[in-house]
Amino acid sequence: MAIVSVVVAIIVVIAAVVSEEIIKYIGQWLIENMVKPVGQLLIEKLVKPIGQWLGYLFHYSSNIENMKEQVKKLRDVRERVPLPHSVEAGTRNIEEIETDVNKWLENADLIMGKAKEVIEDEEKSKMRSSYAICLNLKHRHQQSKKAKKIVQDINEVLENWRSDKVFHMDYLNFGSRMLTVKRLMVALGDANFNMIGVWGMPGVGKTTLVREVARQVKEEKLFDEVAIATVTQSPNLIKIQGEIADKLDLKLDKETSSGRADLLRVRLTKDIEKKILVILDDIWEKLDLNEIGIPRTGCKVVLTSRNRDVLSSEMGTQKDFGLEVLPKGAWCLFEKLSGDSLVDSNLRSKAIEVSTACAGLPLALVTVAKALKNKCLFEWEDALQKLRRPATRNQKRMQEVIYSAIKLSYNHLESPELKSFFLFCAQNQVFSSIDYQDLLKKCFGLRLFHGISTLEEARNRTYTLVRSLKDSGLLLDAPDTDHRFRMHDLTHDVALLISYETQNVLIMRDEGLVEWPDEDDMKMCTSIFVYKRDIHEFPDRLECPELSCLNVHAKDREGSFKILDTFFKGMRKLKVLDLTYMGLSSLPSSLKLLTNLQTLCLDQCVLGDIAMIGELKNLEILSLIHSEFKQLPREIGFLTHLRMLDLSNCKKLQVIPANVLSRLILLEELYVGNSFTQWEVEGLNNERASLAEVKHLSRLSTLEVQIPDVNMMPKDLLFEKLKRYKIFIGDVWDWPDKHEGSRILMLKLNTCFQLDSGIKMLFNGIEDLCLDELNGVKSIVHQLDMKGFQQLKRLHVQNNAEIKYIIHSRGLVIDDVVFPALKIFSLKNMINLEGICDAQLPLTSFRDIRIMKVEHCEKLKFLFSSSIAKGLSQLQELEIKECNIMRAIVVKEDGELEDGDMILFPELWHLKLQVVPKLTSFLSTQNSFIIDAEKVIPKGELDFHMPILHEQVH
Repeated sequence: MAIVSVVVAIIVVIAAVVSEEIIKYIGQWLIENMVKPVGQLLIEKLVKPIGQWLGYLFHYSSNIENMKEQVKKLRDVRERVPLPHSVEAGTRNIEEIETDVNKWLENADLIMGKAKEVIEDEEKSKMRSSYAICLNLKHRHQQSKKAKKIVQDINEVLENWRSDKVFHMDYLNFGSRMLTVKRLMVALGDANFNMIGVWGMPGVGKTTLVREVARQVKEEKLFDEVAIATVTQSPNLIKIQGEIADKLDLKLDKETSSGRADLLRVRLTKDIEKKILVILDDIWEKLDLNEIGIPRTGCKVVLTSRNRDVLSSEMGTQKDFGLEVLPKGAWCLFEKLSGDSLVDSNLRSKAIEVSTACAGLPLALVTVAKALKNKCLFEWEDALQKLRRPATRNQKRMQEVIYSAIKLSYNHLESPELKSFFLFCAQNQVFSSIDYQDLLKKCFGLRLFHGISTLEEARNRTYTLVRSLKDSGLLLDAPDTDHRFRMHDLTHDVALLISYETQNVLIMRDEGLVEWPDEDDMKMCTSIFVYKRDIHEFPDRLECPELSCLNVHAKDREGSFKILDTFFKGMRKLKVLDLTYMGLSSLPSSLKLLTNLQTLCLDQCVLGDIAMIGELKNLEILSLIHSEFKQLPREIGFLTHLRMLDLSNCKKLQVIPANVLSRLILLEELYVGNSFTQWEVEGLNNERASLAEVKHLSRLSTLEVQIPDVNMMPKDLLFEKLKRYKIFIGDVWDWPDKHEGSRILMLKLNTCFQLDSGIKMLFNGIEDLCLDELNGVKSIVHQLDMKGFQQLKRLHVQNNAEIKYIIHSRGLVIDDVVFPALKIFSLKNMINLEGICDAQLPLTSFRDIRIMKVEHCEKLKFLFSSSIAKGLSQLQELEIKECNIMRAIVVKEDGELEDGDMILFPELWHLKLQVVPKLTSFLSTQNSFIIDAEKVIPKGELDFHMPILHEQVH
């Protein structure tokens, strides 16, 4: 035992001055030079434990410092964790959504919490005397051991994060995301913006994006400090304040939220030279920044939310950035997230289908790719089926993550009306989009809106609710049209599930023959929607006593579709009936039993005898768009409660019987565009309708009609009550498939018709105007509209020999701004046109023009005066064709365009010049026009120097 005591004493002394490696060497020497059993026993039972204990003790400082460095690394990574569902879904509903990333975040936060305790304890220990430290060797050993363990844990957590970094880098490499990041960085550097918003649908990647911005602004030293806090739908001020304070290394030693707010406010404003960025992620409703301690000045604030209105209206953001789903290239991201598990060609092709089903939503891409990584083909096929046809029960975790995030947004909608409208939008989404007009017809028929009595009010409510749902990220714009909108595929699936669970809505939208449910299930249905299914006949009868909406869209309308006379007997509560794309030779007698029917749509059908419609005395909306039939039944005149008659694009319609339209005295909207054109002249005794019948429709607010000959119009037809119209007069206009604007007039007149009739009323507030052969008209502005067409967006003038100037001043000074909203301006075959205007205009005239086209204007020497050209800052496309004496595009007026004003048309990217043989320069002066009028510059010798154009012009 004496030997042991000596050895221990030697080890203790040596351990105080040597490293842990030397202790191991000494232990090895003892084994080799002492009796092996004794030496081994000493090593295992005494030397090693003492060495480890002393190692922790004497490496205390290095262990603590190493831990601090690793914590800093972890904090940097934690602040830019990329996966959207880490905050977008996970922390909002932890009980339902437990993804790998949630666990990563929890582990990271737990480790940083432990490290914080060690660091705080170390700071306290510095306050003690050296004597106290010596007495507390055991405590130093414990803290050193904790620090070393924390370093190991951090290394493990950082290793786990590297796979998620794949998503982070590839997600942000998408052009749309990179562009948004750059624009957000620019906005953060703009002194005019103190509060900036980022919004988008659930799972679109808002958190990922702002955390990347946080990283970049710190890296580029745009801000000295960045603090990020998550708000969620149930804000906890104490927690939010704590998260911000942690990032700012601020101790909040006050117990109340108001006291903590005071400390934060001082910290954020005390150093005016220091730039601080505060990011509040996931805001659901108005948040009082003052209560948190965030001042309106002194720091910049970025907010993220699912709801745009929360940002702009309630929080008062000065600039907002919307995030959309990823483009089709999202497959590359999905493939990388799936790792090496897609080598098999069969598996790869199935994975492409699964990726497509995720529809570019980052939350879905990440969740599904992780869930299916290294899975078998049958598991991929099962997942694809569940994504395309989600079931209400037995959802896999990947479905729960996606659907819970979206359903949370639905649950947060502000009113039952908005929730019902959202679900009804989903039920009516056909071919990946929803038509405003079609939705309006059905919402009005179902009385979906309370307190609504007219179609005008219903339309306003529809547009308002759509806008609200877009701002909430639950609806999206449809590409290339203002008349439709859409719902993301996964949002659509969730909405249909909710409809099934809460409203007993039956939806059949897959391929194959229709199989009607059993009688008990049908009795519970409130709505039935059948889309693009093989259906050639209905059952003898559907017993659906609670059914209010039946919508059947057949796959093939060839042949005759038979509906038995008994079919409608079991659905007396039906309010909306939509039978689309069918061949209906006749209608069943049981149709007249539908006394509650408000809306009937027989669109895109081949129709035979439809006189039975006249029995539906309470019908308010009748839609026959794109259907084939030759004559509107005279019995339609019995529908005296009708509010809307839509005969759009019924190209085979030849007869609307006389005195049918005039009997529809409650009619608010009449659509006959690209349809019936054989209007009779007023006063003649004939079988067809005349436009004079429109005079009896005192409530008419919307009219779409084609009138081939102006003589068909009665002289005293007034349009003063029209709020929307599309009226084509003359035989030169083709009805367009797409047309922007709700007030459109295309006009061709002859000498026998005077413009002082009701037509002049249409110029007030018009948005789209096309003019042809206006005999007697010499100036568009003043002669047609004294107010300068303040809302006109498109103007096309053609085939007029009398107009010399679009705006003819007659020697007077023009003080009023003209055409301030005009975007598209085109002139064609204006053989005597000498200029746009014969006087200077206010600078903001023509300020919004994007496209300008001029063709075959023989007397036009130049296109713009310099006073007009200076205001064309939005011009993007310019085309000039067959203007044989044009010398310059812009002519410099006296006192205009100094040397510093040479850059014109900064947005111009497309310039087309064709058959302009005398064009010598882009910008010229009045004096240069003395050139020989007969001189033609040969091809290839034109020196057309354009220093005023930007390099983006193609």
